[in-house]
Amino acid sequence: MKNPTLPLMLSAVFALLGSLIALYLLLHSLGYSELVCPISGCDKVQASPYSKILGLPVSAYGIAAFIALLASSLYALFQERPLETIAPKLLFAISSLGMLAYTYFTYLEAFVILAWCFWCVCSSLCMLGIFICSVFLNRSPIRNRSLI
Repeated sequence: MKNPTLPLMLSAVFALLGSLIALYLLLHSLGYSELVCPISGCDKVQASPYSKILGLPVSAYGIAAFIALLASSLYALFQERPLETIAPKLLFAISSLGMLAYTYFTYLEAFVILAWCFWCVCSSLCMLGIFICSVFLNRSPIRNRSLI
């Protein structure tokens, strides 16, 4: 990729939005805020037994992932040669794991809990945006390779 600035900036924006959404959901699960949801279903999803892993709210893991993605994006943005750092690979690895997790949680919402959480869907779209940006960042140009 000739100029990685745009995908890195988009990744940083998606990571910041995802962090804020995850923080909002975490504050709700800890009892510090009311959950305002434009569709019905958020409370049902948040109250389900699937909303915690190892005793921690899923949103706590989301915050950790999005902050790591934000840090990787910002680190790369301020490097002279961002594609030569480990940041694009970290973005791809973390967002790939995030997409696996969100695929599972989306399955749970659709087929087990039978309710949709607006904020969870927005969070998964942020992760999808980062994943797509990381794919663009990690594409390697096709080179002519000689067999000789």
